[in-house]
Amino acid sequence: MKLLISFFLFLFLSTNIYASEDKKFDFVEDKKVKEYLKDLQKNKDKQYDFIKDEKIREFLANKNNSIEKYEQKTDFSEILKKLRPFIVPAIIIIWLITRSSNKQEDKPKKNTKNKNTRSRTEEFIKKHNENHKNNEITETTDDKEYEDEWNYDQDELEQLKIKIEEQQVENSKVYDVEAIGMLGFTQDQVDQAKTENEEAKFTCYVFDVTDENNEIPLQGLTDPYRDDKFLLQSNRNMKVGVGFAFNMWTPMFRFPASLVIPPNRGKRKLKFIVSATKLNGEFENGKIKNKKDLYFDVETLFYLNFEEPGYLDAEQYEGDINEKIIQLGMAVAYSEKKINTAGIEAIKSWINSEIIWKNYFDDSTDQKIKYSFLLKNTHELLKNNKLSLSEIVKEINFKSSVSKRYDAMNLLLNIAGSDDRLSKEEDKLLNNTARALELDLSRFQQMKTSTIANIETIDESDEDSEETIFNFSKDMTDVDKCKKLREEYTRWNRQTNNSNEKIRNQARKMVELTANLRKKYNC
Repeated sequence: MKLLISFFLFLFLSTNIYASEDKKFDFVEDKKVKEYLKDLQKNKDKQYDFIKDEKIREFLANKNNSIEKYEQKTDFSEILKKLRPFIVPAIIIIWLITRSSNKQEDKPKKNTKNKNTRSRTEEFIKKHNENHKNNEITETTDDKEYEDEWNYDQDELEQLKIKIEEQQVENSKVYDVEAIGMLGFTQDQVDQAKTENEEAKFTCYVFDVTDENNEIPLQGLTDPYRDDKFLLQSNRNMKVGVGFAFNMWTPMFRFPASLVIPPNRGKRKLKFIVSATKLNGEFENGKIKNKKDLYFDVETLFYLNFEEPGYLDAEQYEGDINEKIIQLGMAVAYSEKKINTAGIEAIKSWINSEIIWKNYFDDSTDQKIKYSFLLKNTHELLKNNKLSLSEIVKEINFKSSVSKRYDAMNLLLNIAGSDDRLSKEEDKLLNNTARALELDLSRFQQMKTSTIANIETIDESDEDSEETIFNFSKDMTDVDKCKKLREEYTRWNRQTNNSNEKIRNQARKMVELTANLRKKYNC
């Protein structure tokens, strides 16, 4: 457009060059010559030999076509003279049109992602989800993938936000900490990160803020989800820079739900905080020690209805729960109406490792006396048939976590296998207790398989004992039984080549047993 306006201005100005007839022959000083040239223009057949001035004759000889060319220019100038009144208005109109066009161009354009960006994003999310599915409790996303993810339209994104999404990964529930938006790094912070390989440390802590006046950090007892003070946390190093962002909701951290245990049961308000710090940034009670090491942080609230006892509840109930577990162990040891001496030794070993040593600074003598009395008293209750197993299980379910109940079942299995023999009475009691404790029966069966693999004898005195080994319930159909038998056959068949002779022999017995039962149910 500017070129067009310039062209019109040039035309306008050029009219002044050729506008005057009187200035056509200003290079000639002699008046007679001027008159002759003017006449010659009208009558081109005339000659100009009379001119004595050598310079003028030379000029006219070399430029014999100049007058014709000049006439053409003069004709064009005549056209411009006629158009001259319209040129200025035309320029004004063109200027107004140009201004209007520029305003339209200045309007903000709708932000759209190109196809390449969308395809890269889709590929990243696909890879990310696959990695998380294959590895439940470990960090899964490579920093390079996050770099690829940081392709975005800046005008579309706000500052970084996080949220918590509950996910089901295979048979386990997890909580994903997802993020979207621009990371809040300043230029100075990016320059600082350049001294640390252009990386920053991102750390996530979880707090119970149900009581606004008492912010309590959640505990973490399992690697890699704990810090050096056994608080629940997760961290990772990531590449950073000015303008880096997540252009869609993207998982940053993943916590197994079994580890997210608030201090108390019931409706809880949890606060997840993600902090970006220098690589050497240290935390104390979930808060950054040195504010200079903090780049920025972001938080979100998550509401959880926690039906199990919290970790503070568990501490309160720990003594009661331990006593009830010991009583369950005594019931297994007395399942054949006589005391299994090896089973009693297994119980005493559990008391020493789980109670005495954990309370090392307490008076161990008092502890030993207390639990010795409990063993004797429980034995008397069992002999007199006065021990209510249903009441014991009910109290355990209310006062203990799922993980604690699996610990109890592991003790019961050790007691049952302590004499290198699994009786049908022990087997039935184990199966019924697993159901009463609301354990996952598939996981329980795997635990029992490990126990069976290490014993010499399995009681097969009747047909029912065969079925109790595989924990068949009354409500199972033949199809359900066949499915379970197929799983057990596969599991035991793998052990038939075990290097341990004891396990190898037991596996062959179990393969034969499963094969017979499959025939029985027409599998």
